[in-house]
Amino acid sequence: MIAFNLSRRLILGGLSMAALAACAPGGDKDGKPTLRVGDQKGGVRSLLTAAGELNNLPYKIEWADMPAAAPLLEAMSAGALDVGSSSAPPFLFAYGNGAQIRAIMVTRVVERGPQAGRGSAILVSKDSPLKTIYDLRGKKLATAKGSIGHDVALRLLDKAGIAFKDVQFVYLSNSEAKAALSTGSVDAWSTWAPYTGIAVVENGDRVLIDARDLPTEGGGYWSASVKALETKKPLIRDYIQRYMRAREWALAHPEALAQQRSKETGVPIEAIRYGSTAGTISELTMMDDKILASQRATFERYKRAGVIDKIPDLKEGGYDHAFDDLFAKHPAGVTG
Repeated sequence: MIAFNLSRRLILGGLSMAALAACAPGGDKDGKPTLRVGDQKGGVRSLLTAAGELNNLPYKIEWADMPAAAPLLEAMSAGALDVGSSSAPPFLFAYGNGAQIRAIMVTRVVERGPQAGRGSAILVSKDSPLKTIYDLRGKKLATAKGSIGHDVALRLLDKAGIAFKDVQFVYLSNSEAKAALSTGSVDAWSTWAPYTGIAVVENGDRVLIDARDLPTEGGGYWSASVKALETKKPLIRDYIQRYMRAREWALAHPEALAQQRSKETGVPIEAIRYGSTAGTISELTMMDDKILASQRATFERYKRAGVIDKIPDLKEGGYDHAFDDLFAKHPAGVTG
């Protein structure tokens, strides 16, 4: 989740050991099987740590902290990672461009918190002459290609009736985009939490518009590499179950989770709280027609924007149903 200012901060019960041993490929020198997990700083690892779900693991987790979802999914497609999570747009962008990954679980929002959407925003410098989204016409807007920031920008432009071609998209990483905004090389930057909170709280950047008035769409995706789904399903199942329990724990401990994320990332607690989804409740679910319809809307938006060439069908192979039984009676929990 955090990449810029790298110089001073880093911007499942019931599973037997026998079953885990069956996943020996990738095991460590002690004979424990290994699950290679892609994450972003302040993400799932923080949640599992805070909830105590990483204690007494019967296997080893190798964590890879990635600066954003796009390189995480790219590494997974290449077989360097087994499993990871992202928001829906990066997964759909990667899958739509042929990544060798499959969705295994979907997070669907069932109740929005009072500040839901504030963390995803288009930012401008504090002295920028831009006042509304309509001022973006003819201007340079930086964002990470295929990211949640990219998709939110497209949705906000759609809502305002602004043609995508009327804005000059500049595809940069978050660290590059922040630097470009500060030097005036771009006019605006579309990003997500906690970058938004850092930019506003620490750097004094201004929110041009955020996603609070956009309807809930998509959600979160957990995905796995095609290879991992062939060799490590027992490990992935246990990892998902630990995540489920941690989500339920976090409902009653939002401040403890925020503190853990601040500790792990080095980002001040005020910036973490700025983009918090506190009060937002989601459920874990399998693929259904409503989710597929939302996905198609995202694909169509990407195609209109020229970031994918064709609209793939996730119903035909994009989703692996191996873990569907876990979600049938799963209670709601926090997002993230």
